Amino acid sequence: MADSNQQSPGLLANILAVAGFIILIVIIVWGAYHLLRLTGSGVTSLFSKFGGKSDAIALTAPASAQSGKSFPLSWKFTPTENGTYAFLYQCKSGFRFDLATAAGTNAAIPCGNAFTIGANTSLTLLPTLSGTSSIDIPVSVVFMPSATSSSARPQGTATIRVTAGTGTTPATTVTPTKPATSGSTNTGSTGAHVAGPADLAVHIIGVGVVDPYGNFVQRAPVNPNEIAAVKFDIGNNGGASTGVWFFTVQLPTDPMYTYQSPAQMSLAPGAHIENILRFRPMNAGGGQVSVWVDPQNLVRESNESNNNATQWAAAQVWSGYPYQQPYVY
Repeated sequence: MADSNQQSPGLLANILAVAGFIILIVIIVWGAYHLLRLTGSGVTSLFSKFGGKSDAIALTAPASAQSGKSFPLSWKFTPTENGTYAFLYQCKSGFRFDLATAAGTNAAIPCGNAFTIGANTSLTLLPTLSGTSSIDIPVSVVFMPSATSSSARPQGTATIRVTAGTGTTPATTVTPTKPATSGSTNTGSTGAHVAGPADLAVHIIGVGVVDPYGNFVQRAPVNPNEIAAVKFDIGNNGGASTGVWFFTVQLPTDPMYTYQSPAQMSLAPGAHIENILRFRPMNAGGGQVSVWVDPQNLVRESNESNNNATQWAAAQVWSGYPYQQPYVY
C-alpha cells in the first residue's frame, strides 16, 4: 500500500512535464508565426524559391488618344532588386510626347531614347501630332536594375493610336537640360535589310564641335573649352525588330572616357536613328572615337561584324590646361 502511494506523485510529475513541454512548443510556434507576419521577410524568402511573379510589366494605357489632350499611363510590377523605370516611344515623323505636369510647364520627351522616371509607376503624357490624321505609337516601360551585373530588364509594351484633334497644346515646353543623346529617326534604311533576325549596324557620320547656336559643325576644336561632339547612325538592317538595346562610346578625353547609353527604343526592320553625343574637354591633339552597339550581345543578330565603328577625332595641341573631369551629355 505504501509503494502505491509513492508512485502516484512521480506519475503526476511526468504528466505535468509532458504537458508543459507541449505548451512551450505551442508558444514558440505561435510567436514565430506572428514574428514572420510582422517582418514579412521570412515568409517572402521562404516561398520565393518556389515559383515567382512574371517579369513582364503590366501597362495600363488607352487604346487611343487625341493630339493636344493629356492622358495617364500607369503600370504594375514588383521588382526583386533596386532600380528605376524608364519610358521609351518610337520615333515617328511629325509626332512627339511631352511629360505633362500639374504646373502646366511640360518637358519634351526625346523619342527613341530612355526617359528616366525614377520609382514612380505612372506619368501623364501629352501627345502632339501634325501632318496626318492618325498614327500608331509603340511605347515601352523598362525596369532598369541598379546592379550593373544584372542583365534582366523587364519591360511592358503597348501601342497607342494618336488621332489629330482640336485640343490646345500648352505653349511652354522645356527641353531637358542634359539629355543622354539627341537623335531623330530618318525614314530611309542604313542598308538593305533582309529576312531573318535583327542586324544592328553603326557608322560614324562625323566628329566635330557644337557651335554657340547648338549646330553640329564638322571641324576640330581649337581649345579645351569648346564642346566636342560625335555624330553617328545606328540602324537595323535585319528582318526582325531589335527589342531594347544599348550602345557605348569611347571618347578621346583625358583620361579616356567610355559612355554607357540608357535603354534604347526597339528598332523595326529598316529603321535607324542618328545620335549626337557631346563631350568636353577633348584630349589635346585628338584621339580615336569608337562606337559599339549592343556590346553585351543582348540582341539576337544575323551579323555581329558591323556593330563597331571607329574614327580619328582631330584637335589642336594645347598645353598648360588644368585637368577637368570629362563632361558628357
